[in-house]
Amino acid sequence: MNSLLIIVGTAALGYALRTFAHPLPRKLGALSYLVASYAAGLSLTGVHAGGAAAVASWFLLPWVEIVLRVRRLRLPLEKSLRHRFPPSRQDFPQLVELTGELESEGFEQTDDAGFDWQEMRQFLRVCYHAPSKTQAIIHLNQQSNLSVVFVSITSRALDGRIITSSNYPFSWTMQAPPNLVLHRVPGADSFAALLAEHRAMLAERSIGENDLTTPGAEGLAEQLQADLDQQVKHNLLRGLIVKAGGGTFRYSWRGCFYLWAQLVKDMVRFA
Repeated sequence: MNSLLIIVGTAALGYALRTFAHPLPRKLGALSYLVASYAAGLSLTGVHAGGAAAVASWFLLPWVEIVLRVRRLRLPLEKSLRHRFPPSRQDFPQLVELTGELESEGFEQTDDAGFDWQEMRQFLRVCYHAPSKTQAIIHLNQQSNLSVVFVSITSRALDGRIITSSNYPFSWTMQAPPNLVLHRVPGADSFAALLAEHRAMLAERSIGENDLTTPGAEGLAEQLQADLDQQVKHNLLRGLIVKAGGGTFRYSWRGCFYLWAQLVKDMVRFA
């Protein structure tokens, strides 16, 4: 009975701590869940290995999604981006506000593009800042009932390096090619903050405006298409994905382990 009270009390403490907005008590709440899980495993099995297994089960949960759904996914080898009308205000209420933020920093809209595949829908508003040769994209990724909105900023160096800063909140599901430097800034709460981080990243790598190149406003959509194709080819070479016939690919078991590691990182970060 005492063991049960300790387990329930620790879990209740974890739940209470998770209601706070500050990250520190929330992380302590997640730790409380792990402690309660360890205590439950120890109580049921009578050995510390049982407690450790109960804790490990939290980190093995992503494998359920990977085995039951991700392994069955078939995705296109080539994402054909096409001109697309913007989603309705109901589907994408942030679009007007985000476009205004980009325009206030001197970016001009050049194209609206998109890609649809089964339950997956992607919308991209491509913008350009000619003086700094910088591309910015407003993204809306939709899959089933999940929608993710984020912004990315890209600069291209003459030596072939591509520097992309993004406030995408999750880890990437595929590896980036060697020439692509991904700078994630999930805490950037405005485009101005993300742009400042991007410029700081360029300065850190000693990349000035004279070191940059661009296909120009008219060629941004084509360049973006080439970047997507390059990423798929890189992951094929790395063995994370394999061809599945019919112009599609699927994740290999090696790719599934990569995805699992990315999901675990997100679990720890969002805890």
